Amino acid sequence: MKRILFSIFILLVIALVGTGAYLGYRLFEGQAPQIIPQKVPTIIGKEASVSVKIIDKRAGIRTVWAKIVQGERQVDLEEKVLPIPNRWTGSPIKELAVTWQIRPRQSGLSSGKALLVIGAFDASLRNGSKGNEAILKIPVRIDYLPPIITVLSTIHNVRVGGAGAISFRVNEKVTDVGVRVDKTFFKAFKGPDDVYRALFSIPYNVFHPKTVQVEAVDIAGNKGISGFAYRVLPRRKKEDRINISDSFLQRKMPGFVSRFPEVAAPTLIETFIKVNHILRKKNNDFLLSLCSKTSGTVDFKGAFERFKGAKRADFADWRHYYYHGKEVDQAYHLGVDIASIAHARVPAANNGLVVFAGYNGIYGNTVVIDHGMGLQSLYAHLSQMAVTVGQRVEKGQTIGITGSTGLAGGDHLHFGMMLGGVFINPIEWWDRRWIRDHITYNLYLKK
Repeated sequence: MKRILFSIFILLVIALVGTGAYLGYRLFEGQAPQIIPQKVPTIIGKEASVSVKIIDKRAGIRTVWAKIVQGERQVDLEEKVLPIPNRWTGSPIKELAVTWQIRPRQSGLSSGKALLVIGAFDASLRNGSKGNEAILKIPVRIDYLPPIITVLSTIHNVRVGGAGAISFRVNEKVTDVGVRVDKTFFKAFKGPDDVYRALFSIPYNVFHPKTVQVEAVDIAGNKGISGFAYRVLPRRKKEDRINISDSFLQRKMPGFVSRFPEVAAPTLIETFIKVNHILRKKNNDFLLSLCSKTSGTVDFKGAFERFKGAKRADFADWRHYYYHGKEVDQAYHLGVDIASIAHARVPAANNGLVVFAGYNGIYGNTVVIDHGMGLQSLYAHLSQMAVTVGQRVEKGQTIGITGSTGLAGGDHLHFGMMLGGVFINPIEWWDRRWIRDHITYNLYLKK
């Protein structure tokens, strides 16, 4: 009997020791939570997002709070209070991600220095059951002032579908800067002389733009806007009639269906319409996306070399497609078609870096060369490609051989140019004087 009582006593002691150890480890522990910054800006504008992660592996997390202090003024952010089902077991939340949206201007704070204070309590019973507290203090600067833009170039005459250039300064660090033409934003690039330079365009289908301005967004998210003197020159509208023959459909459509099953249709002419709509848009979108793969420096020198041959189609021709005398479709022709001898050598129009060399739907075998600052040239319908992605090329270097791949009806070169996500008129870039007066002068402020 004594042995049994002794065993019970030992078990009770072990239980009490275990309970005490648990209470000490879980509920009366003295380790404060960890506050780990995830997204904490040091400069805050009209609105900002602050994110932290709170970790407490022992008692768990009970409360998270934050405030901004500026002089005598204190702005409390939303407090996060977590429910604790049983104080004796602590909080079940051991890790927590917290985000606050800060709008200091609405809270009456002014531009200048401030202090962001973030705190967290765990579910320990220490400190009169308040728990252990961790505090993180981060000095911040509140900034409501937009960047100041000073335009340096003076003459900006841009034809619809054509390009222009601009130079300007910004008085502070910025995250986004460039020229906006309605919905299209042309990125600017900063040079070693602290001057920003941008190439921009009036898109071929925007005859009367409502917005043409320089924009700059600083680190705090404030946007500065500056207008500048410009003149939009009209583009002569030209229409073209394209007759679609049965032999063309029989020769071309089966190949498109085999590569792109989504264009298959009950008849060949219906397949052509899907190719001309669905595939054309997909191919154009892909080409324009390549403009993001650009360098911030000007790689081209002087006029772009024109492929020798007879011009067969102009840039931005509005094409009407006819089948058996009936109009079946319309589309813009976004390049210049030039015909020479069959399988003619195609030179690079200027110095640059190959960013694409492959098959691209209606364009067939296509090479795209980046010339810097979002400017790119494309060479389509090639029978052969003589370059690879990542290869640097010089003006005049052979990059391929003409052909009739894609939607081409015969052997020719489709030469196009793109700028910042829009197709632009290539013809301007063949003119040395135009480049000097409209591009070089504005970029470098000298002839």
